[in-house]
Amino acid sequence: MDKRKLGNSELYPSVIGFGAWAAGKAGWGEVDDNEIEAVIRRAYEQGITFYDTAPSYGLGHSEKVLGKVLQPVREHVIIATKAGLIWNDQGQFSINVSKANIIREVEESLRRLNTDYIDLYQVHFPDPSGKTPIEETFETLNQLIVEGKIRNIGVSNFNVQQLVAAQSVSNIVSLQLPYNLFQRDVEHAALPYAKQQKIGFIPYSPLAQGLLTGKFNYLTRLPKTDVRAQLNPLFSDKQFIKNIVIVETFTGIARAIEKPLSQVAINWLLYKQEISSVIAGAKTVKQLEENTAATKWRLSREDHEQISRLFETDSSYVI
Repeated sequence: MDKRKLGNSELYPSVIGFGAWAAGKAGWGEVDDNEIEAVIRRAYEQGITFYDTAPSYGLGHSEKVLGKVLQPVREHVIIATKAGLIWNDQGQFSINVSKANIIREVEESLRRLNTDYIDLYQVHFPDPSGKTPIEETFETLNQLIVEGKIRNIGVSNFNVQQLVAAQSVSNIVSLQLPYNLFQRDVEHAALPYAKQQKIGFIPYSPLAQGLLTGKFNYLTRLPKTDVRAQLNPLFSDKQFIKNIVIVETFTGIARAIEKPLSQVAINWLLYKQEISSVIAGAKTVKQLEENTAATKWRLSREDHEQISRLFETDSSYVI
């Protein structure tokens, strides 16, 4: 699988990265540990070298699964995890990017991941309260690099202003944001800024959490426990129906190209060279192989422009 340089770092992730949120199991329906472990092993066999997780994915479970499966090939893969989103005994989440919390979290992540270093350590969310000075957060990360516990610093869900502030303290090598055909606001500021600053751009939710796979229809009703029903406005009742109409038109374009819907959606992202790696999740080997097959062909300029026009009238940015 092709690789692209991650910003100004020395990392060269595979153009498809493995998103391990579903490996945490919570909020993603039926997920079997044995099956997800098989998916991760197959991902490595398919040439995926970039694995993205976070402590909050299943309250540490995702990190444990990755740590177990990737341990035999640790030196050949790039592991990215995050800090700053914590939970209490009731499973309620809050943001804490203080020095004390980051130091605690990195030790716990290292233990769960079964490694002594993290290739890319990302601040999961900026502090909305402003209680923790940005200098405290990123000076702590700088110190972790000196100590050898992490090797590169990235940010997730930061806007450009927040990214600039982080850059004033640390060398930020990557920016991770949701980006797909439905969610395109990053094209206005974040993506151009990352390109200009030589910061690696990592899209997550490339398939709009399944909406761009064609598996949903007008009758689909997600359980209230599903993370999409809880957090993603793309799945709210009225918006969902509008989106299904757009996906039906998109399906026609995909048929004309003679490629599956999901592959076309991922290929549309990979068309942009400023994107370092597309984070794509998978719960089954079949889903994984569908994702990786998107790297084996390339959209024409005409098809890329046609698809862009179809979705540009109704893009939204959700984190």
